[in-house]
Amino acid sequence: MRYRIGEFSKLGKVSVKTLRYYDEEGILRPGYVDGFNRYRYYLPEQLTTLCTILRYRRAGLSIEEIKTLLSGADPLPILRGRRAETESEKDSAERRMALLDLMIEGDDHMDYEIEVKTIPGFIAAYREGMIDNYSDMAGFVMGFAEMCRRSNPDVECTEDDYCFVTYADPEYRERDISLRYYQSVKKAGTPAGEIGFKEFGPVTAACVKHRGPYDGLGEAYAAIMRWMSENGMELVEPPRECYMDGCWNKGSEDEYLTEIQFPIGKA
Repeated sequence: MRYRIGEFSKLGKVSVKTLRYYDEEGILRPGYVDGFNRYRYYLPEQLTTLCTILRYRRAGLSIEEIKTLLSGADPLPILRGRRAETESEKDSAERRMALLDLMIEGDDHMDYEIEVKTIPGFIAAYREGMIDNYSDMAGFVMGFAEMCRRSNPDVECTEDDYCFVTYADPEYRERDISLRYYQSVKKAGTPAGEIGFKEFGPVTAACVKHRGPYDGLGEAYAAIMRWMSENGMELVEPPRECYMDGCWNKGSEDEYLTEIQFPIGKA
């Protein structure tokens, strides 16, 4: 038994347009072509393949992923990867819902308190490099610690454990981010590879704490910039981001705590 495309679309509960799309993409081509009139027909067993494709599509798999699975590849890596992406999308959707609720209630702006601090001079060990995206920050910092131990085993961190990140890119980037991670140490060591040392003088800094995901840090920056404008101040060194709580010790992005420090001087 063979079915024309319209008949097959009724059996499979999909549109003719969808079947033609699957044909073009090579995941479900008609199983029989009449040699006389070139009419194309689907075969009964192809209905099972169509059901499999539709199930994969409902699960959010791409056409390319479905092609791979239909070719006989192990499905588990693709399915587990898609589940992880869906979990991330779920978390993002929940954050959007929470933000929308706050906006509806008129309570969506975080109240930032600007604190002016005097930060004493110090010596810092640093790692300079690039990360693919901000989720790689923790690994970059852990890598710094291991590199520093190997190249300078006698260099010790200061008791106050002051550390921060600065960014070298001239604009905001979501990927391929150039940065330096600084850690205050008791004495300078020997530069080696990505590890270097730098001495900082004392600075006065306008500081603000931001609690929540990193994609909201722009509001903290805006709060400091407003304060600086109102108080006749200007930035004299690159801003410092101090990650106080993050993925290494908190289970939710809502619990992350970051302090932004702007070294300032009179404009």
